Amino acid sequence: MKGFRILIIEDDHMIGDLLQKIVQREGYEAIWKTDGKDMMALIQQVDLVIMDIMLPGEDGYQLSKNIKRLGLNIPIIFLSARNDIESKLEGLMVGEDYLTKPFDPRELLLRMQKMLAQQYGTLTQIQHLLIDGEHRQVFHHSIHDEIALTAIERKIFFYLFDNRDRVLTKEHFFDYLWPLDERNHNILNVHIKKIRTKLQDPAGIIVQNIYGEGYRLNTYNKK
Repeated sequence: MKGFRILIIEDDHMIGDLLQKIVQREGYEAIWKTDGKDMMALIQQVDLVIMDIMLPGEDGYQLSKNIKRLGLNIPIIFLSARNDIESKLEGLMVGEDYLTKPFDPRELLLRMQKMLAQQYGTLTQIQHLLIDGEHRQVFHHSIHDEIALTAIERKIFFYLFDNRDRVLTKEHFFDYLWPLDERNHNILNVHIKKIRTKLQDPAGIIVQNIYGEGYRLNTYNKK
């Protein structure tokens, strides 16, 4: 589940620092703020919010309402010392989850992972790429950095992705993509080269040329 950007809003410096380290150690990108003052400028750049309720200025409930008012479907986990049922019910009405302090980092991470998977689907990571097979999207490092593929490049890439770790011959590509009268061996090579450039894979480590056979998309380094 790497590649997601998490916004932490926590005014307790010890807890905020701990949360940031926990999230980063798991491979996520973490942005930590001690209040919600700059939240609206950041909110469209993040994928999940972990937020205290008792904050300087607007409290967590109001900040959550501000996010929902914009129509942004960004999951919010409240992390609060308030453990009374009224606080929990209010938190669950304006956010997606509620966890009380003190908390076990393993529980927080599991809740985050489930929420991200439910909200965004499962992404496949191959080296520096994040791949959304369902929506046919490819990202560099983060889901906020989509790679712009043309229609034909997208078809070629996801044909490779759907058959990853398997060698596809040029005939496979021709049968899948082009009618008989449009087949040209050079045009496939040109498209593959352009795809590698966009993937930052000039050496063909991810999209590999198997000499005399065809191409293969590798999920790990192969010779």
